[in-house]
Amino acid sequence: MDLFLQRCFDGLFNGAIYASLALALVMLFRATGLLNFALGEIGMVGGYTSLVMLTPAAAAAGGGGFVFPVAGTSLVSWLPGHPYPVVVAIGFGVIASALLGVLLQRLVLYRLRNRSDFVKVNATIALLLALAGLVTEVWGGLSQRYPSVFPDDPGDYIDVFGGRLRYTTLGAWAVQLALLLLLGALINRTKTGLAFRAITSNAEAASLMGIPVQRTLAIGWAVSCGIGALAVSIVAASTILRPGMMVTVLILAFAAATIGGLDSPKGAVMGGVIVGLTQSLVPGYTPFPSELAVVPPFLAMTILLMFRPTGLFGTARVVRV
Repeated sequence: MDLFLQRCFDGLFNGAIYASLALALVMLFRATGLLNFALGEIGMVGGYTSLVMLTPAAAAAGGGGFVFPVAGTSLVSWLPGHPYPVVVAIGFGVIASALLGVLLQRLVLYRLRNRSDFVKVNATIALLLALAGLVTEVWGGLSQRYPSVFPDDPGDYIDVFGGRLRYTTLGAWAVQLALLLLLGALINRTKTGLAFRAITSNAEAASLMGIPVQRTLAIGWAVSCGIGALAVSIVAASTILRPGMMVTVLILAFAAATIGGLDSPKGAVMGGVIVGLTQSLVPGYTPFPSELAVVPPFLAMTILLMFRPTGLFGTARVVRV
């Protein structure tokens, strides 16, 4: 019983990670009708930005309590209050990713506005590769330790019938629920959310109705990429911060968003839970090898899509003829 609970708790923590990035994917899909495969790497830029903001200047020379020197630390050490607490540093990272997302939308996606969705999605894949190379070039390919916002010492957990429910898991899910409420309010109770729906339905008609299409798209990119930076901070705090670590997470987050429904924030959260638990429980109770733990979530996604092509909470698109 205790082993089963522990695997569930581990799956819930992983599910929170996938849910956070799935929320970012859903947010951008609701705003633009597109999937952004560069989302993880945009979040990586925010993750390294926050690391720079919380690292003492001595770390630029190889000290400061971190494993390796952190490029860029000496450039911002003159800022008042540097180094900053981890929460403030994550805020800097969120802002950096949001601004980068807006910049890429204006420089790349705006120029492709009249091209097909296939071309735009391929452009985000190209951005993924370019940003991965940029992150490695600027901060190197070595791993960095990243602090956690929540207590993460070995004794920081709640014993639940022999299973250890860690405070980091509770904190990660508190963040996801807060994001879910905020995004729900943004989408359903603001003019910006109404503009999102109008643009994804018919961008040309929305423009003729006076909706500022490009500004609305920029807001969608900013919010989505900011959430991506939050996801990176959760992943890095649980392991380490290193280039390329978000690729696998993005793939599983895509599975979570597909299971829940690409236009449903609550579906993204539910999909994250399903993917996390499937990844944790299936290898533990079946002959399925642990090295292929990423496969069960995609099997679950395939089976679900056979019966619900729009996902658990997705809505079917109505096409007028």
